[in-house]
Amino acid sequence: MKNNERLKELFQRYLDNKCTPAELRLLLQYFDAGENEALLRDLIRKQSEDINAIPFSSGSLKPLLDAAYGRIQSSIRTGAEPVGTPVIPLYHRLWFRISAAATVVLFVSLAAFYFLQQNSDDLTSQTQSSTTQQVKDIPPGINSAILTLDNGTTIVLDSVADGALAQQGGIKTLKMNGQIVYDKTGNAGLQAAPIYNTIATARANQYMIVLEDGSKVWLNAASSIRFPSYFTGNERKVEITGEVYFEVAKDAARPFKVEFNNALGEKGEVEVLGTHFNVNAYPDEENIKTTLLEGSVKVSKGSESVLIVPGEQANLSGGSPLAGKGITIKKDVVLSQVVAWKDGFFVFNNSDIKMIMKQVARWYDVEVVFEGKMLSERFTGKVSRNVSLSNFLKMLELNDVHVKTEGRKIIITP
Repeated sequence: MKNNERLKELFQRYLDNKCTPAELRLLLQYFDAGENEALLRDLIRKQSEDINAIPFSSGSLKPLLDAAYGRIQSSIRTGAEPVGTPVIPLYHRLWFRISAAATVVLFVSLAAFYFLQQNSDDLTSQTQSSTTQQVKDIPPGINSAILTLDNGTTIVLDSVADGALAQQGGIKTLKMNGQIVYDKTGNAGLQAAPIYNTIATARANQYMIVLEDGSKVWLNAASSIRFPSYFTGNERKVEITGEVYFEVAKDAARPFKVEFNNALGEKGEVEVLGTHFNVNAYPDEENIKTTLLEGSVKVSKGSESVLIVPGEQANLSGGSPLAGKGITIKKDVVLSQVVAWKDGFFVFNNSDIKMIMKQVARWYDVEVVFEGKMLSERFTGKVSRNVSLSNFLKMLELNDVHVKTEGRKIIITP
């Protein structure tokens, strides 16, 4: 019984990316012990159902458990030994037919048992045919952005030291601990007309700022926010592009409004008093998605508006021919997936390869090309955004995604 509890603990620590190298070696030893097979299968089943929220039958899941367990055993027999690295296994979804109906199920491939090997020579020999081994590696994105002041002056924020950057109409623009903060000390020198700043991230960049009212804003790659250095009047309004996460300071007298455009140039707006929410307004997405984590918000497009509650997502047409019109509401959203980028992770939940590679393209600043018809496989998993591009691509290859690289171009083939 004591060993069972230890195995459960180690398995959970592994999924949470907290295992030390010694604990990972011990976990493999537990996996190799025949008497632990039933418990291991139960742990894999539970993890599958937790991620999918799908009630699997024992009959439909058995082939997948057999395959997952077989992979673990195979990695042990070949001497694979994991080491500490900020990657949590990518879960591989397979399609198969049950009663002539295509059903998505979870296959726990545990690719990291292959990927996290101490013996890099073995890994190189396994993937020698892959072109990802033959190109210079590309690092992950960094915290960087360009601040454009009201007078047109631009400041590259990762190239300046902490301290005062500018004084604008009574507002100090400061860089503190790698973040931008606007400080209004008293009202001396404040101008009647607002002074606007813009902070923009390039691809492979992200950044966080604190507005004058105390609201916190995180910008994902290829995103921007235009805002006044201090808010005047009876509302607080900003404009964004790309993907931005907000933690808005409460102010009942001045609602906070976020404006954005879809690919057709149509305006949308989110209005709140104080709340936590994420807006994904990339022009290459089918819909503009506003996801609420805390509080309540009103999402508007033209004369149409809806109120959403935590766990819901409002979708506005992004201008794609595939997108609908107006505003639709998606309930029971996986919030951890939506805001994972802010916390330093990619999180995929029943995601196809094209959606995954959109995120890869923005974060590593690469071009992605698809050749041929893509299969309808889906993936679920969690991967650190701190891994290099080659390591991310290795994980895809170990999950049967065919990848070629040519400089900063990634080619995905069926």
